[in-house]
Amino acid sequence: MMVLSKNLEGAAWILASCIAGTVFSVGIKALAGAIHSIEITAIRCIIGMMILAPLIWRAGGLRKTLKSDHWKIQIFRGFIAVIAINCGFYTLTVLPLTTATTLFFTAPLFVTILAPIMLKETVGWRRYTATAAGFAGVLIVLRPFDSAFDPNMLVALFSSIFFAFSLILSKRLSVTESPTTMMAYFAIVTIIFAVPPALPLWLWPTPLEWVILVVVSIFATCRTYFDIKGFSAGDASFVAPFQYFRIIFISASAYLIFSEVPDTYTIAGASVIIAATLYIAQREARLKTTKPGAAAA
Repeated sequence: MMVLSKNLEGAAWILASCIAGTVFSVGIKALAGAIHSIEITAIRCIIGMMILAPLIWRAGGLRKTLKSDHWKIQIFRGFIAVIAINCGFYTLTVLPLTTATTLFFTAPLFVTILAPIMLKETVGWRRYTATAAGFAGVLIVLRPFDSAFDPNMLVALFSSIFFAFSLILSKRLSVTESPTTMMAYFAIVTIIFAVPPALPLWLWPTPLEWVILVVVSIFATCRTYFDIKGFSAGDASFVAPFQYFRIIFISASAYLIFSEVPDTYTIAGASVIIAATLYIAQREARLKTTKPGAAAA
């Protein structure tokens, strides 16, 4: 009974993450055409640092928090994350929200491909088959040989690729680094790499745009926190499927606010991608419960 309650708690946190992700995605879409996505990224990073500042101060200050034996990897991770965020925010401004969100969910597919190379993990044929099926879903969404193909969809995939790199680097660092140190490096490094490109494009936001930017930054930070709480509270195999409520929330919001209706190809591709990434998550969770030496697949 206790396990069930913990799983339900984890699911609640993940649903909160889905709501937060929907809010900041809609906020970015609302700013499209008024503020460049690169400037949105820079402001999000600055406000994110302001949100984290009290946590860093309570942890002993910036100097103590930044003490790390892997500072080069920390910096590289922040740089990779800025690219992922910039690509992601850009696609939210130029693509239908449901299409962009669907392509963002390909990150676990890229993690599966990169894990054997970067983490020396063993990936068996079952997960590789699921990954191949997931990429078939990507092709359904992209329709690369159709007149409806939009090159901006490739930018969404680039966002997922760089986000996958960032996830794997985070996994490596989490073995020896504290969460506070990782968050502090992330906040500072993203500001360093995000602000300079934004300066030539800078347009001072109106009061309403500032409100939206603050909401975007707060909910983007909350989403990360909610994800951490969700996966720490419940079993990954139980809570992972709840992440896909975000596509439902996004689709409903896009229809109600922007009159966007996802086409048949996006719905079909999203179904395949979701099924593939769900299988990968379930398989990884199952393998973690097997005894050491069990064959990975």
